[in-house]
Amino acid sequence: MTPLLALWLALLAPLATAPATNNAAPAEPPSPNPSLSGLYEGSSDVIQPKILYAPKPQFSEAARQQKISGTVTVSLIVDTEGNPKNVHVIKSIADTVGENQREAALTLDQAAIDTVKQYKFAPATRDGVPVAVYLNVQVNFQLH
Repeated sequence: MTPLLALWLALLAPLATAPATNNAAPAEPPSPNPSLSGLYEGSSDVIQPKILYAPKPQFSEAARQQKISGTVTVSLIVDTEGNPKNVHVIKSIADTVGENQREAALTLDQAAIDTVKQYKFAPATRDGVPVAVYLNVQVNFQLH
């Protein structure tokens, strides 16, 4: 064995056989991290956004004539300025009607998207700083 290898083994042997001890104080639990996109979802230390402006959805004439009503669930991102982004349907009224009413029901899905894009929010905050969050909103279409 070469002297350099012997020295190396002599220095590392105690590390390999000695039990590890950790006298450091326990770490604080990690704070919730945003997703890879920087968005928060369901975190207890994030104050959720509040709707400041929500216009009424426009009932399409096709849906009115066919007497279609129901709720569309829309998913979106509320950005740090309180604006809706990436608005899309995650639960459609069209899934609750027959094939002959599907086209008219899809007009309500689009009306829900168009309406939610007009919403204005007080942004979500974490430690007093605005943060972007995922949010689901239900848009109701009821005939009166």
